[in-house]
Amino acid sequence: MNLRTILSAIAIALTMASCSHKTSIEWIEGPLNPETGKAIHTLKIVNPPAEDGWSVWFCQFKRAMAIQDGSNGSAENITGSLYRSFPTAAYKDTVIIRYASTDLKRHSWAPEGFCLQTKDGKTLDLEVKYTLLPCDIIEDFPYTATALKPYDMIPELKSVKELEGKTSYSTPSTSIVAGDKAGWYRITIDGSIAIEATDEDGLYYAQTTLDNLKRNCGGKDLPNLVIEDWADMQFRGLMLDVSRNFTKKEGVLKPIDIMAHYKANVLHLHLGDDEGWRLEIDGLPELTSYGSYRNIPTIGANGEIIEENALLPSYSGGFTNKDATGNGYYTKADFIEILKYAKDHHIRVIPEFDTPGHSRAAVKSMEKRFKDTGDASYLLSEASDTSKYVSAQDYSDNAINVALPSTYKFISKVFDGIISIYKEAGIALETIHIGGDEVPSGAWKGSPSCQKLMQENGWTDINVLKDYYISHVLDIAQEKGVKIAGWQEVTSHLSDETFNRYLSQLEYTNLWNTLSAGHNDELPYKLANKGINVVLSNVTHTYADMAYNYGKTERGHSWGGYIDERRSYTLLPFDIYKSLRWDDYGKMLDISNAGDNKTSLNEGAEKHIIGVQVQLWTETIRNFGHVTYYFFPKMVGVLERGWNAYPSWASTNASDAPEFMQAFDKYYSIINDRESPYYDSIGISYTKRNYSLILL
Repeated sequence: MNLRTILSAIAIALTMASCSHKTSIEWIEGPLNPETGKAIHTLKIVNPPAEDGWSVWFCQFKRAMAIQDGSNGSAENITGSLYRSFPTAAYKDTVIIRYASTDLKRHSWAPEGFCLQTKDGKTLDLEVKYTLLPCDIIEDFPYTATALKPYDMIPELKSVKELEGKTSYSTPSTSIVAGDKAGWYRITIDGSIAIEATDEDGLYYAQTTLDNLKRNCGGKDLPNLVIEDWADMQFRGLMLDVSRNFTKKEGVLKPIDIMAHYKANVLHLHLGDDEGWRLEIDGLPELTSYGSYRNIPTIGANGEIIEENALLPSYSGGFTNKDATGNGYYTKADFIEILKYAKDHHIRVIPEFDTPGHSRAAVKSMEKRFKDTGDASYLLSEASDTSKYVSAQDYSDNAINVALPSTYKFISKVFDGIISIYKEAGIALETIHIGGDEVPSGAWKGSPSCQKLMQENGWTDINVLKDYYISHVLDIAQEKGVKIAGWQEVTSHLSDETFNRYLSQLEYTNLWNTLSAGHNDELPYKLANKGINVVLSNVTHTYADMAYNYGKTERGHSWGGYIDERRSYTLLPFDIYKSLRWDDYGKMLDISNAGDNKTSLNEGAEKHIIGVQVQLWTETIRNFGHVTYYFFPKMVGVLERGWNAYPSWASTNASDAPEFMQAFDKYYSIINDRESPYYDSIGISYTKRNYSLILL
């Protein structure tokens, strides 16, 4: 045997040995113990490294993990959704971690994104085998199939007059006519096809209607009709969170096509949050070179979390994979392409960077800038801040310090960067969304700068700092010539002076927490009565990240209830208390007294309910297929209601009123018979009847 053969044999043997000892993960779901209210789950690290000093990192929604006897390993929460596991006793082939915790509500909520980190810092993503308990199949909801006419579509047409005969499709003639309804159009099909509209949007919506009519006729002759149509609400939006998990440019363009199909006109991109900053800003390269990527942090001698070259991982893991959904950003060129593509589809894009809470990516990026360059002029935090708090997503360092002058230099710089991108795209920037939601209680209390500011002004209530922040942002927006938008919290804790300024600079507020607890379901009308423009973003009807149903195989959250095509369809913008007609388990609700003793819209306040918006927060998103699966057809009903805010059944006082059930049967027949084939034709993932996932 020659030397080459010997070396080859040794290499093969080493490779086989390496493969046979490859570290992997097994996770076993435990049943719920009714007496303790806990389940005992098992995490196995199979074939761990022989040398000491290694650990396995993973992500899961934060929950307690009480390690049980018989374990030779443990696990700890680092922060947010990031965990680290490690051996605690002698092991041979397997490290076993048995722990008591909450039962598994969703299969997709099991620990994920496992990554091995060796003593010398090398990392490797690990394969995972899950053993899950059997679960019930959720029965589909009933509906009565309805015979459809060619002009039955979503959104429903306002008025259709049938004429005799048919007309072969040809390019329509178009004309702009006087009218007081934005987006109004009339289509006359009678030997030829003519479109009249009050504006360019109306012409576009008319052509969309013709395209759908032609599709419904199988490309054959069209029935002779006179169609008159317009939108009841001028804001019909869809919000996509690309911060918590990123959607690439191509994944934004595809939903724009579908939004146009449903005559939606606003795309709200949530570009900055705790988990990532997703847009290139001139002069602040750290926002994307650092703040758009994730990697395993270093834990210091005193337990401090050191994020040297990227943010710590969250939700999806993907520690070693640059293409994981946690990583990525839009270059200026990418965003300009998105803006232009949206404009071509008569959709405006509203950028959002959440502040002053939900700002961890920006805060850490500017700390990185200071560390690398010594430039403190954009810092959003101060090293001496001892504030103690935990945010809604379990972070303790995600609030911008509103007392620092550098904070407003940063905000101004970001505004300038966004404005310049829109200008380069040749598109007017009307509004920047500043977030404003969920500033954690306790933020700013330990900040020397905040305390000094309060002492200098004689302030005693720390909530006045919210007013201080909003007032300064209003100054910046006014100087730059843009309006602002925000989530509902931006309207609270404001002085009369700031509130009045806010009204003049505010385009709209998204009302999201409309749960009946604390009378939050009344907030949309309370704010509209104060003159604030409201976009209904009700968690109970418009949050696409809520699971379709309570089945364990479903993805999504449930803190706001379960949302399917029924729930979104029943949103009534001007009678919101009758908007819940089914409970979370498909049972019809009694709505006969809904709204009694609750706030109603004052005379003239209806004009301040300006629209509806679908929200998709992406903690549970792992690929683009999940994005469209959450949106379609679940959220089609919201866009229907934005176009037709006064359905014929709105005044009915029984959930199962015949007028409502007939309308719903037709609506769902359209989804099954026409929209599902449409989704197939464009190659997107969605949910079909019986809750089967069509994942492409």
